[in-house]
Amino acid sequence: SAGSMVRDRLSQEHWNLIVRAQARLTQGCAAQAEKGEYTPIEALDVLEIAGQDMSAITGAQTDRMTRDDGWRLLSIGRHIERLGFLAASLMRGLDTAAVHSEPGFEAILALFDSTITFHAQFQQSRDMAALIDLLVLDRDNPRSLAWVAHTLRGRLAKLAGSEPNQPGELSLRVPDPKTWELARLCTVGSGGPEHGTDLCNLPALRALLDQCVNASFDVSEVISATYFTHSAEARQSLGA
Repeated sequence: SAGSMVRDRLSQEHWNLIVRAQARLTQGCAAQAEKGEYTPIEALDVLEIAGQDMSAITGAQTDRMTRDDGWRLLSIGRHIERLGFLAASLMRGLDTAAVHSEPGFEAILALFDSTITFHAQFQQSRDMAALIDLLVLDRDNPRSLAWVAHTLRGRLAKLAGSEPNQPGELSLRVPDPKTWELARLCTVGSGGPEHGTDLCNLPALRALLDQCVNASFDVSEVISATYFTHSAEARQSLGA
């Protein structure tokens, strides 16, 4: 079967990581279910362990692969997911004005895995411009939208066989971080109450976040149509 073919291509260490992740998630869920009731913190602890296991699996998967088109597609998939999820999460933080509360501000930093970096640079500040600078524009921060978008554009160009520094058609569907400006993204608009507090009414930032979310869906659809065939013949060949 196709599953057996995949299993045969994994190292024993990689397979052990998968088995351990499944076992720990099953055990964690069963332990909470036995209680009948459990707190959100306990549920988050189980998910935290699962997330760590998934990171280990992903690391083993990418470290041992030849940097061919298969590796690029896996990397592209992760960056597409990250671009859409992080942009949508930041938009949600603006919609709810959560970014202007201390817990919400810290939650956004944690979601972008940038808590330590932010406080190292800006101490205890909760300035929106600093947040946007680090989480949206900082090309040295591998969790920023600019870094993810830039890397995704490069991987898409490489996959398409484009010349160096020449983005392909698919790359152009991803917003170009070179055009993003902090002053513009921080400009407060004069819109209505649907944007919550005035400080959350940042039309340029919202437009950019929308572009990132839409690009993630758009690129995903094009890749699926271009590189994957969902037909009976293809499924049969996988099991041959």
